Amino acid sequence: MKLWYSTTSPYVRKVRAVAAYHGLEGKIELMQVTSSFDINSPHNQDNPLGRIPALQADDGEWFYNSNVIAEYLDSIGQNGSLYPQNEERWKVLNIHALAEGIMENTLPMIAEKMRRPENEWWTERHQQIKDRNAKTLAVLAEQLQPFGTQLNIGTLNAACVIEFVLFLNHITEVASLPCIAGLKEWQEEMNRLYPCLSETKPYISN
Repeated sequence: MKLWYSTTSPYVRKVRAVAAYHGLEGKIELMQVTSSFDINSPHNQDNPLGRIPALQADDGEWFYNSNVIAEYLDSIGQNGSLYPQNEERWKVLNIHALAEGIMENTLPMIAEKMRRPENEWWTERHQQIKDRNAKTLAVLAEQLQPFGTQLNIGTLNAACVIEFVLFLNHITEVASLPCIAGLKEWQEEMNRLYPCLSETKPYISN
């Protein structure tokens, strides 16, 4: 299998963490994307969406979305599934959706602030995003409490997203939120407990 990835994307980290949890790292060739905007990059040649992560299976079939890739890897993994099939399933998927929604709201702001001059920023929209993130992170903190440090696809994704928005705090400005101290402490404990998270932490590639 081949995985097109970056060293900072929480979507990629979720996929890599699922692979690591299931002991699949040795079966996946990592194809680093240094610039997602480079039209000559292989991930833009073979992947119609031009988005990462993208996974090519051994039979040549492509998987284009982090949610699809994560569940596919979970289905072929050697450990217990990260997707519960009991009464906790919907709570777990709801936690996943909250974390996913934070990223969907925040990424356009990150891209704009990183790629456009400040005088062209849509500041009113950015403030709306930051307000939504504040509310959503507070709800996420509440919904995580019953699970403690249990690892499932919801808590795994939440850990990835919390660390990412803190990693880019100079853009997201989440560090001062009332709920963030508890979320940061929880996320750091998840890193300590689970190698699949500690080994996939975001970093800036040289």
